Order: sequence, then C-alpha cells, then structure tokens
Amino acid sequence: MINVVGVAVGSKYPPEIYVENMWLGLNKHLSKPFRLTILTDDVHHPYYSNRPIQTVELPNWPEVDTPSRYWWYKMYQFSPDFPVQGDVLYLDMDTIIVAGLDKFFEYTNHFCICQDFNRKWIPTYNVCNSSVMRWNTGLHTYIWDKFVSNRSENIRKYRGDQDFVTHAIKNKKYTWWPYNWAMSFKWEVFRGGLIKSGTGLANDGSWPAEPSMYHKPDQPWLLDPNTSIVVFHGRPEPTVTDFWKQHSLVPNL
Repeated sequence: MINVVGVAVGSKYPPEIYVENMWLGLNKHLSKPFRLTILTDDVHHPYYSNRPIQTVELPNWPEVDTPSRYWWYKMYQFSPDFPVQGDVLYLDMDTIIVAGLDKFFEYTNHFCICQDFNRKWIPTYNVCNSSVMRWNTGLHTYIWDKFVSNRSENIRKYRGDQDFVTHAIKNKKYTWWPYNWAMSFKWEVFRGGLIKSGTGLANDGSWPAEPSMYHKPDQPWLLDPNTSIVVFHGRPEPTVTDFWKQHSLVPNL
C-alpha cells in the first residue's frame, strides 16, 4: 500500500475542493493501491465521511498561531507518532496532478524533494521546495529529531518548513526530483514561463505580469511532456486560473 499525505488547515483549502481534487487525481494517475492521509484541524468535516481517507488531527503547537505559518505542521509527518509508516509521498494542497505518479515511487530510495523554483534563474540554487517530497519514515527520523529538539527556535529562525528541511538534510543522502516532473505554474508553465527573474505578478501586485514578461505570451501555458505535477506557490490560487478549469477533476467553481 502506497502512502500519500497532504495538509489541509483552516479555510484556505476547503477539502471538498482541494482534497477531492487530490483524491481524484491520485485515482486517475497512480496505478498502485494507495492510502491518502490528511493532516487537518477539522477531522470531523463531513467531506471525509464520503471518502476512504485517513485524517490526523493537528498537534497543539502554540508557536504556529497564524494561517500564514500553517506550513510548519508539515513537519509533524516526520514524527514517529505520525500514523503513517513506510514510503510516503507528500503533496501540497495547491498542487495539481496532470500525469502519472508511479515514477515518484520508483526514483531512488533517498529522500526526494524539489529544488526550489529559483532554479529557473540560478541552476545551482541550493534550497529545497517542500511541495512534493518522498521519504521512508524509518530512514529519516533525524529530520524530526532536529526539529523537535528546539521547535520554537527553529520556527523563529527559519522562514518556513522548506528552509528547515534544507538545513536538516544537507549532510544526508537526498536528491532533487528531475526539474520537469514537478514545475512551478507561475514561473515555468504559465505562458511558457517568465523570461526574467521576478514574482510573476504585475507592478500593482495582481496576477499575472504583463504578457511581455513571458516566453509564449499568446499561449495560456506550456506543459513539458514529462511534467506530472504543477505547483502553485503564492498567488495565484489554483482555482482562479483557467489551468484549474481544464486540469482539475472537480466540477468548475
């Protein structure tokens, strides 16, 4: 049984939309039997009674006190108390599965994670992005040990979970996914990707940037044939894009 884990906290990612899309995407694009586990603050949400999805309640960490810091709860997956054992594939809620996932379970037995999407402009950028991770729970408990040894200080010191994970695994055996397996929507996929380094936002902070900022301004997006997961980070949210309308498996909003 393959294990897939996601985190759905607060009102930003309603499970009937985001967890449902992940569930349907896994059923469509994963050929092996799997179990989906969701770490959530609402284990009694009625959505979960309609799907064979395991829910795990958030731990009580007072340091994580605002919605913008909920990403830290991803660290709980590395705890020996987390009720998932074996090989685990973690996916952020704002990812969209577009093609086969079997290769993510067949790609080495090291800790696997994305290279941060700044790789587009700095190929040697030595920071991880935790949107898509795979590990074996029995081989990487050191991540949890380092985190919990001084949880408050780690949450204060590092900008987010992916910066801490980068620190925790730097002297261990790990590998980045091939860059085109999981790609940034707003930097690498939308309109063929940005030409220059930038946020992908317009000067007034809205999305998207001016068409002239992109390689293919006349195309809505350009998907590499090897891309299986499209990652949304920051703005825009997946559900406001035409990409969601075409590639999500839940009814259009």
